[in-house]
Amino acid sequence: MRAAETRDPPMSLDGFLAFLEDRPKGERWELDDGVPLMYPGPTRRHDWIQVNILEALRQHRRFHASPWRPSGPSQVPVPGAPRTVAPDILVAIDDGRHDLCITPTPLVVFEVLSPSDRPRRRASKLAAYAAVPSIQSVVLVRQDRQAVTVHRRNPEGGLSAFVCTEAIDLPEIGVTLTFATIYDDMPLF
Repeated sequence: MRAAETRDPPMSLDGFLAFLEDRPKGERWELDDGVPLMYPGPTRRHDWIQVNILEALRQHRRFHASPWRPSGPSQVPVPGAPRTVAPDILVAIDDGRHDLCITPTPLVVFEVLSPSDRPRRRASKLAAYAAVPSIQSVVLVRQDRQAVTVHRRNPEGGLSAFVCTEAIDLPEIGVTLTFATIYDDMPLF
C-alpha cells in the first residue's frame, strides 16, 4: 500500500526516518524508490514463527556470548538508492547504539513470507538485500507449510538460493536452527 501522498522529488532516508517518528507504533513501513510504503499487520502464524526464531537466536547469543544481537523489524538502508527494507528479523553486530531505528550493516536477515508476498515483490526485496554488502544470508520462511530457503552471498557478490529440508545452517553467526524450533507449537498445516 502506498502512502497517502507521494513526493516529488523522492523522499530521502533522513526524511523517511523523520516521517517514521510521527507514525503510530506498530505500523510497518519501508521506503521504496523514495515513496513510503505501509504493509498490513502480520498474521498470528507469522508472529509465532517470528517469536520462535527470535527466542532461539537470543538463547544462542546468551549461551555463547555472541557479539551479535537479533532484533525485530528495523530499517536497513539500501546503498545508492532511496530505499529501505525492513526484514522481520535481523542479526547484526551489537554496536551499542540501541536507540536507532535503522540497522545499516546486518549479517543475516529473515523474512517470514506472508500471503501478500508475491514473487515480484520477493524478487525486489532480494535485490535490495543483495545490494547491502554486509548481508551474508537472507532466510525466507514460509508460514503456510514447513519450507525454508536460504539465499547466501556468493563469490560474485550476489545471492544464491539453497532449499533447506530439516535445518538452517548459518555459519556467519555460528547458528543452526531446526525446523522443529522454527515451527514449534504451530497448529498443524
